[in-house]
Amino acid sequence: MPEPSVTVRPAAPSDVSAIEAVDPVASTDEGRRGFIAERVAAGETLVALVGDAVVGYVVLEHGFFERGFVAMLCVHPERRRQGIGRALMRHAEGACRTPQIFTSTNLSNAPMQRLLEGLGYRRSGMVDDLDPGDPELVYSRRVRDPRSPPEAAG
Repeated sequence: MPEPSVTVRPAAPSDVSAIEAVDPVASTDEGRRGFIAERVAAGETLVALVGDAVVGYVVLEHGFFERGFVAMLCVHPERRRQGIGRALMRHAEGACRTPQIFTSTNLSNAPMQRLLEGLGYRRSGMVDDLDPGDPELVYSRRVRDPRSPPEAAG
């Protein structure tokens, strides 16, 4: 199956319902819905579209030790393994205002680990006790020369 044509753009407040519909956790978790609305309002969310339909989103924050951090990447379950997560991560890297970008995933999330490793991320560490019995793996990747001004990332 060929990869669909994906467009990535900043999320607008009018996208919140579509983002929630993409995220299986949002349907039952009020905290996730609040997180989505807050991150969209803060201008920290990018959405992936196939045609006019939102099929995924990524949240890029810059408060992780003053570095870019992908706090959430979600692709609609029926759209996974079609290059959408890769496109979202590449756009997040381009939007990152710091020379290095970080993200994390649970040890149990092998598909995300494969995606990150395929994009050139390296494992930077591990955090225990966030989800008991399922450590959080931290990954990082240099996205530009640290001597370059932040505008060079765009």
